[in-house]
Amino acid sequence: MKVVIVGAVAAGATFAASLRRLSEDVEIVMFEKDRDLSFGNCEIPYYLSYDIENSSSLVNRTPESFAKGYNIRAERFHQVISINREEKYVEVLDKLNNKKFKETYDYLILAPGTKENRPSSITGYDHNHVFSVKNVVDVENIRKYLEENEVKEVFVAGGGFVAIEAVESLHKLDGLNISMLIRKNTSLLSIIDMDLKGFIKDNIRDNGINIIEGKSLVEIEKDYVKFDDNSKKKADLVILALGARPFNDPAEKAGLDLEDDGSIKVDDNFRTSDEAIFAIGDVINPRNFLTKEKTKLNLAWPAHRQAKYLAKYLLGKRATPPEFIGTFALRSFDLNIAMTGLNEKSLSDLGIAYKTCVIAHKDSVGIMPNSKPIYLKLLFDVKDGRIYGAQGLGFGVVDKRIDVIASMIKQEASIFDLYDLELAYQPLYSTVEDATNVLANQAINIFEGRLKDVKIHELIESYKNYRIYDLRDKASYEKGHIKGAISLADKDLRKDHDFLPKDEKIIFYDANGGKSSNAVKMLAHYGFDNIYILDGSFVYFEKYDKMMDSSMIEK
Repeated sequence: MKVVIVGAVAAGATFAASLRRLSEDVEIVMFEKDRDLSFGNCEIPYYLSYDIENSSSLVNRTPESFAKGYNIRAERFHQVISINREEKYVEVLDKLNNKKFKETYDYLILAPGTKENRPSSITGYDHNHVFSVKNVVDVENIRKYLEENEVKEVFVAGGGFVAIEAVESLHKLDGLNISMLIRKNTSLLSIIDMDLKGFIKDNIRDNGINIIEGKSLVEIEKDYVKFDDNSKKKADLVILALGARPFNDPAEKAGLDLEDDGSIKVDDNFRTSDEAIFAIGDVINPRNFLTKEKTKLNLAWPAHRQAKYLAKYLLGKRATPPEFIGTFALRSFDLNIAMTGLNEKSLSDLGIAYKTCVIAHKDSVGIMPNSKPIYLKLLFDVKDGRIYGAQGLGFGVVDKRIDVIASMIKQEASIFDLYDLELAYQPLYSTVEDATNVLANQAINIFEGRLKDVKIHELIESYKNYRIYDLRDKASYEKGHIKGAISLADKDLRKDHDFLPKDEKIIFYDANGGKSSNAVKMLAHYGFDNIYILDGSFVYFEKYDKMMDSSMIEK
């Protein structure tokens, strides 16, 4: 059996190595159109920031190591330009020698990844100070340009993963003024829900980054960029991070079935509409574990897992087709960000009835010197409490909590299961009840009706319908409070609560939510059943208000 692989980065290289480990009888040929095989894509930003000194350390395998270690013929600078499905061969362009040749196959594996999105509405891509951040060569070129030219003004177009990582990496270098464009009709890190997004934007701005919003890039010139409102911004170096599209050119030419977004259509075994051709990695939409729908998921772990499954499947070995929930972690300066599962938009689009809960907590015991704040959100089913997703960010350990919840989602667990989960306790690493347990407990209180919550956007839209009370100390209240809120800093609500109107909707809030929750539960014993907590309390509200410029904070 002869297997030809198109693409030799995450999915392609992993598949090739996995196939060889399972069989010594298969002839394996792999073509990569660019210079480097099997490089660490996720590590690229750290070369840009000089945290990684040598770009060679980013490359995991070479053609020589594939040949010697795996008996795999791996060719770089070889681009597959067409597929002949009837005669089962690919036409390959040797880019170094400008020669074409044919390579036959029994099975063809398409793992070409993505190509950068370069909208036709923008002109000036060909300037020598315009770069992408897609592979090792890209970041080598950026570093070289920075070292050889006088660069002061850096312009990064985009608000997603790549843009944030590029901005953070370049910020570590001296003497650069960095601007970041979040295009019109897009948002910063769009996969994160709005109630957490304010923390990210605030953090980026706090680190001196100029965020430009509400405009679209239309033109790149040698020393400036131009927007759709005719305004300009000086730019000595431009980085484009405007998203990516599936690299489907050979597949489309060959008449393989495609999804609406251009991804190659595959079944659960990653077989295309041609029996002899499979596709894996960022060029496909894998099946979502929660929705059972095909979903875009350009992440490293799913690509690796698809590759390992396909190697077994192709050899007739027993394996279960993988499904994915989408779990990732990201660092933005000193802010740690992580997510798993579905967000609010996904759940709303699917028509799934859900509830949410957000908390502010510490990643370890508050009196410990390393203790840092973290902010967590849980999304769960209104009927049975099944967990659909979670998001977290903060200056402490977030990924551990999201990984725990990701594990629970894969077990189809509920908020009750999460609350009962036994986790290690050590004051340096967690609180007695870990933040994940606390989050689940708050969700249970909401689910069972012991706490009624009002979302931030709901309060902003209809704050006049509520009597709002601030439970923080007087100094905090005077520094800034929600419009119309009355301070209860001097009140002992257990002893003095008769002034609270039972015929009006009341909202309590404090700094982090603990006081409010306790007050609501206590007052329920005195006949108050019309009191709500503000979801996330003041710490979330303040970030949201600033992000949305809603002017709901008074001093």
